[in-house]
Amino acid sequence: MNDDSNRWRAKALPSVGYCAIAVLVVLLGAGPSQAASIPAWLDDAITKWNKENPAVQIRFVEIHDSYVWYTVPSTPEIGHQELRESIYGIVQGNGYERMEAEELVTTGKPPTPTDKYKDKKCWQRGFTLDLDTGSQRVLTTLVCAAEDNWFAGFRILQ
Repeated sequence: MNDDSNRWRAKALPSVGYCAIAVLVVLLGAGPSQAASIPAWLDDAITKWNKENPAVQIRFVEIHDSYVWYTVPSTPEIGHQELRESIYGIVQGNGYERMEAEELVTTGKPPTPTDKYKDKKCWQRGFTLDLDTGSQRVLTTLVCAAEDNWFAGFRILQ
């Protein structure tokens, strides 16, 4: 082989590699989204809660960091402990059981309007649901204190 063909190969091979990577990125991006999601029963249970509790509506905010986030106004009608128990009650009312006897105090990054994705104090609780297949589904909740609102995050692990 002559020097010209070797130079051509040296220039062409990286370009072919970059093109292959670009095609792979496009193909992977065109597939189904891997965004967080919640089961329809949870959305229905939140709708039912909102009808029964017009002063304390649970409103969808966004999906971030594998959690589906909702906001709940901080009102005199319901304190933070009652709110946490209400959120947990929604989950338990649909067949999930608590994984541990105590909830944990931790930090989370709810999508607050002023301090978006900054650590906030949160209460975490895990729940399991036995499936007909013999496996379990795990649902994690975070209830976070932030400004004039509370944030509730739900995450399902298969």
